[in-house]
Amino acid sequence: MSQPTTADEPSGKLGTFGGVFAPSLLTILGLVLFLRLGFVTGNVGLVKMLVILGLSVAVSVVTTISLAAIATNLKVGGGGVYFIISRTLGPAFGGAIGLVLYLAMSISVAFYAIGLGEALTSVVGSSSPSLPRVIAAITIVALLGLAWLGADIATRLQYVVMVCLAVAIVGYFVGVVGDLDFGRASSNLWAPDGGDSFWVSFAIFFPAITGFTQGVAMSGDLKTPSESISRGTFGAIAVSTVVYLLVILTFVLAVSLPELREDTAIMRRLSAAPWLIDVGVIAATLSSAIASIMGAPRTLQRLAADRLVKPLEIFAVGAGPDNNPRRGVLLSAAIALATVGLGDLDLVAPVISMFFLASYGMINFATYSEARAASTSFRPRFRLFDWRLSLAGTIGCLGVIIAIDPIAGAAAGAAVYLLYRYLQKSVQQVRWADSTRGFHSSQVRNHLQLMGPQADAGRDWRPCTVVFAPRDPVRRGHLTSIASWLEGNAGYTTVVRIIAGQGARTRRSAVSIELELQRELATEHPGIYGRVAVAQELGEGVAAVLQSHGIGALRANLALFGWNDTPRDANGNDQFGLMVQSAARLGINVAIVTSPDHAVGAVTTRAQPRICVWWDDDRSGQLLTMLAWMCTRSAEWKKAEIEVWVASTSPDTDANRVAELLDDARLPATVKGSRKPEQLSQTMQRADLVLVPTRIRRGKPLGPGNQPIEALRDGLPTTLFVHAASPIELDIQPDDASSAALAIAHDRSAKLSARADKLSEKASVLLVTAEILRMEAEANPSPTADREAAEATQLATAAHRKYLDAFTRAESARSIEAEIDPTADTTAIDPELWAQLPNRRGNR
Repeated sequence: MSQPTTADEPSGKLGTFGGVFAPSLLTILGLVLFLRLGFVTGNVGLVKMLVILGLSVAVSVVTTISLAAIATNLKVGGGGVYFIISRTLGPAFGGAIGLVLYLAMSISVAFYAIGLGEALTSVVGSSSPSLPRVIAAITIVALLGLAWLGADIATRLQYVVMVCLAVAIVGYFVGVVGDLDFGRASSNLWAPDGGDSFWVSFAIFFPAITGFTQGVAMSGDLKTPSESISRGTFGAIAVSTVVYLLVILTFVLAVSLPELREDTAIMRRLSAAPWLIDVGVIAATLSSAIASIMGAPRTLQRLAADRLVKPLEIFAVGAGPDNNPRRGVLLSAAIALATVGLGDLDLVAPVISMFFLASYGMINFATYSEARAASTSFRPRFRLFDWRLSLAGTIGCLGVIIAIDPIAGAAAGAAVYLLYRYLQKSVQQVRWADSTRGFHSSQVRNHLQLMGPQADAGRDWRPCTVVFAPRDPVRRGHLTSIASWLEGNAGYTTVVRIIAGQGARTRRSAVSIELELQRELATEHPGIYGRVAVAQELGEGVAAVLQSHGIGALRANLALFGWNDTPRDANGNDQFGLMVQSAARLGINVAIVTSPDHAVGAVTTRAQPRICVWWDDDRSGQLLTMLAWMCTRSAEWKKAEIEVWVASTSPDTDANRVAELLDDARLPATVKGSRKPEQLSQTMQRADLVLVPTRIRRGKPLGPGNQPIEALRDGLPTTLFVHAASPIELDIQPDDASSAALAIAHDRSAKLSARADKLSEKASVLLVTAEILRMEAEANPSPTADREAAEATQLATAAHRKYLDAFTRAESARSIEAEIDPTADTTAIDPELWAQLPNRRGNR
């Protein structure tokens, strides 16, 4: 006997016909065809029945189109629908659908087996209530043996079942020919009185077409899944649709609607050999049971091989060269037998149908997500799909769920959602590439474009922080924690390590360090990003990182440093001062963190912590208060009280003024005044977090009173010395009047600028023409040539004057626009700008 294998590399032997077409067709042509189609037609009439058939087929066709797009875009492995959804929407979505789909298919085995038992009981004429379940249990055991032997044996049995179905359907058509009466068509067009509603009838019929994905479940056993899945599924839908359509038409031509509604075994009565319909019913239920017990274990096997749920990992092992999932077969048979033993199946039957519909909706949504994400890896060979069709399929499946049973749909949706949330939390490691990242990338691109190119320093200011992290992991963790406080659940933080040096060896080392940094942040500070940059000098590295960091309107606006976290260079220069000064000169706000040794990495445990702000009337005061308030939005400081201290010769007056300013800005803070800065320093020693304004002079950060940081930090708790390099506004209210004026000024400026551009182009053409005519007149003098040159010169001169007038008006309009909105860029771009930039090697 060959050694067991895993599900990672299935060995496929089945072709399109036996692997996809046959199981899908046999599941679609099931009990609804033989026992419920006449009843539904009798309830709604021919017209509405055709609408029901059209809607059902539309859902299956659209879903198959989505399925074909994904199946031809990736190499489909075992697991069928689960594999496709998980590889596009991610492990959490795929795992949730895979689990409920496996359970639904396993319980479906019991449903089909009980249906087979009832059919056989009817054939033998027994009235025993327990006989159908005994037959169902025996059938499940027989199916267990069949599935244990492998897909090849089951496929051969499918051919026998298909022949039985084909003979039963042919027998019906042969028998019904003699009863056809085209005169009945007009009376059977519309629903009779007393019939069920359209949606109730739709709910009865729709399960007939839910088997079109049965072949997909055998994806791991297919030779060429990408081709077989699309061709086989489309073929099964086409053939089954023709069969259903012909049966519906013969019904309304052969029997009245009341007869169709009252006699659920109408096909048996109309058939040339009634016993063939019994064979067809038995074959239909048996084929559906075979498809389910073959597909369910393969879904479980792939899910287990992906290691999403640890207790299920034992089911990843397959047996034999075909990787037959025997452990999964045993579990599916056990679930089916337990379901038969429970007795009441009507309670869970609707929910199971919802699980199948949810999987179809997810297939459509997966394709829609891939297409709308504009992923560069989405290159399906199947070209007939469109993202709008996939979206319509998603909405259609949701609509069918609501139409059939909204309560069962809600129960199924709740089950899928709970599983999704569980897997989302438990599956931390990214197992494979999926479309979710591409979808988010697409949304980021769209939102960045909507934000515009300019950062907003006013109404919606939020920190985009670059933390320059030291080598010491303890101090690096402390700095990162402080950055997360300042982020306030609204900003963005990137931790950067600068590696001094150059050369290939340094760059290779930087790659390893960056990977290690990202792992550290993912574990301790999820949501914060890590980068490593290589530079010859740290000061140059800081400048390069801050200038290049971000994209679009997301630019670095706060640089965070640890106090003296960097050593002096080989010449003894203070690299820390150079780094801080580089950031400040670029217009980036700077925050320098100092902490007593005992407070490194610690957060206060007091019930109501205190955050103290040393107010400064320049731009630093507003930035400090904003950062203090941002800290209170984090979990660590949400109960903190902000105290703003104003040091001045008139403390009461100035404190009232600052309090009014903060109140207008809706920043909750207690403002206090003090005449003596030294007393203020002592007061802040009792705080938990302190923010102090700082100025940077010749590479040296200085606190209030131009005192060095090292002279102020003693005795203070964790302190942020903040230098505000760019202004922010604490309270910007929309001004309707100025907004309207700005819109008018902008429109006028744009209109005049466009006119000036057109006149410039026209004047340029005329000037060139005049110059050519003048040169020709000089080369070949004549009165006519001189006159034409003079006229061309006059026209060019007049056009140039008009251009200058339009240019002056446009400049005036741009000036007015700049007065209304000083932040607007109204300066025309100088085409010689790049040529004017200094270059060590000379301008080129």
